[in-house]
Amino acid sequence: MIQPAEPAPFVDETDEETGGGQFTIRGRQSAINSVLPLLVTYFADAQTWSLEVSKQLASSRDDVLDDLATAARLRASLAAAERLLGILGEIGARPTFRYTQTNAESVGAIRGRLDLPRYIREQGRISVPRRYPVRLVERENATPENVLAAYAAHWISRDLESIPDSLLPPKSPEKRDLNRLREGLERSLGLPLLAGTTPHAMEVWRRSSLPVLLEQVEGRLDAGHVASPEPYRELAEWISETLRGQTVAEVGDREWSFYDARFDTKLFEIWCLYELAKALTKLLGDPETSASSLAARRKGPLYEWKIGAGKLRLYFQASLADLSEDSTVWSFKAGATGKLRGFPDIAVTADTVAGHGLVILDPKLRRRPNRAPTEELYKLLGYFGNLKHPGPPLGVIFYYSPGSRPYYKLTSGENGELHALGLDPETGSQAAFEVAAEIAIKAAALQDRALEAVRSSIQKSQDSPEENTAALQQIIAVETMRSAAKSVAPAGLSSTSKATSTALRSIWGQLSSQTQTMIVTAEYFGLDAPPEADHSGPLLGLAAAFELTLHEHIFIPAAGGNTTSMDTSLTLGRQLRILDDALRSRRSPESEPIQRFFQHKPADVRQLLRVVRDAKRMNREYRVPAAHAYVISQSTWADGREFILDARSGILVRLIKSLEDVASSSPI
Repeated sequence: MIQPAEPAPFVDETDEETGGGQFTIRGRQSAINSVLPLLVTYFADAQTWSLEVSKQLASSRDDVLDDLATAARLRASLAAAERLLGILGEIGARPTFRYTQTNAESVGAIRGRLDLPRYIREQGRISVPRRYPVRLVERENATPENVLAAYAAHWISRDLESIPDSLLPPKSPEKRDLNRLREGLERSLGLPLLAGTTPHAMEVWRRSSLPVLLEQVEGRLDAGHVASPEPYRELAEWISETLRGQTVAEVGDREWSFYDARFDTKLFEIWCLYELAKALTKLLGDPETSASSLAARRKGPLYEWKIGAGKLRLYFQASLADLSEDSTVWSFKAGATGKLRGFPDIAVTADTVAGHGLVILDPKLRRRPNRAPTEELYKLLGYFGNLKHPGPPLGVIFYYSPGSRPYYKLTSGENGELHALGLDPETGSQAAFEVAAEIAIKAAALQDRALEAVRSSIQKSQDSPEENTAALQQIIAVETMRSAAKSVAPAGLSSTSKATSTALRSIWGQLSSQTQTMIVTAEYFGLDAPPEADHSGPLLGLAAAFELTLHEHIFIPAAGGNTTSMDTSLTLGRQLRILDDALRSRRSPESEPIQRFFQHKPADVRQLLRVVRDAKRMNREYRVPAAHAYVISQSTWADGREFILDARSGILVRLIKSLEDVASSSPI
């Protein structure tokens, strides 16, 4: 976790801003480069910002037209069309041409230069009126460089026409620029200079002979055959650079269209969203759904993760009413309509058995000289003050702090937490966003112990991604059910505890109190869940109880009761493999302590091997699916519950019975 060098006290006086509202040049470039895949899909339905051209990315997927995402192509095409219109204007003012001689006939009199060879050949022909063969000198515009100009105009025009009308909000700056540039290109293509060379350009397009045409143009320019070469040279260099473009996501020579410095505040928000999503993915695994376009931000969450038995959702610019189950507190009186609205830039919600959780994260592109962003923190409190949200306030302020990484934390007596994190895109560090991600998943009612388990779980490298995800989701499911159980009426848990202990009376006394609590909690929420609900959490809770029993009855005693000497990152899948190796006398550094343990503590090895075999099946068919994106139905939960808890055939009962002699003399 990022910490200030010394505890940083908050101050009551208004903080002074320095350089508020703008990135440094390098900071802006770093933010754009890191967030570009998402940034190009943001279409602001707001005030008009001036577009400026800045060098960003290039692509060479196609020799002529880039096969980029539509949104990225839009920005490239806008900048290209803007530049091309300027070039075409200069070319139209001073176009090149060449004189050509064509054969013709003059009727009645010689008008033009008499073509003597043809006249001599045709002397015997009689015609009325008399026709004379002549050669006419004409001015022709279809030079290679003018054909290249027509080709480029049709190329960009076609690119702009391919953009779906539904992609952009009607009032967005991009939409207005798109319409303006389309009209400008249409007018240019109607000029005689380009209209006359269009058939030649279409032939180049049909034959895919652009490199040949470009070589001809460059040859004429180098030989000095073009009277006004500047605009033509600029056109040729631009198209050459396009054809030599670099791979996607590398800085190249393609020109892109981005908003100027007035867009910095929005860029900061999008950058924070993108980096937070990366940090949450690092903690929780890949999201079930992820944003393909920021244009869809009004329709719901942009990212969604499975978290235990619930969902964690990441929103961008959602209204307060959509973030709370009970809407907002304040409403306008007569004379105005509706509730007092608010749109936090970033928000995280969690819906689990512990209820509806909320964390608000607000990026503010403001620099402050060694002070906490007090005004923004009060604004964050204002959001919570207008929400009918029963939980304690949990919030984060992101603010711009180039060259440093300050961190401030506020707490309240009701478990509220507000954090202020200084960020700098130039550093490329994810540390601040990892802190923010841990705060965000507190929306799922996870406490510090569970967060520490989540942190340690992502360090595993010996197990498969599926197994690591199962271990992580199991931790979260158990913790959320533990938190939710605190608000359950004692009578409800008491009756479940009585029924469960009675059903498992043959082994109940040999289970630790922690395991008993885990089973009772999972049973309560599994039996209480509606038939159509996702039952993955209770199923993961029962799998966790089996794993804990395995841990307490075999792995801890095998380590001599010294838990500090054990690898606590072992997942259930790996524990079962180690135990299987030990029971089959397969030697490895991990299995040797288990083998020594069983040499002194007899057990029913055959029964244990069958338990290990069935436990692997339980892990494969119930635990891992419950930890991933699958919805566990009531019937699947019932099958898995029976597989683990059945009083005669359940793997938990069989595990204890095969270890009865061991457990009687082993520390638990």
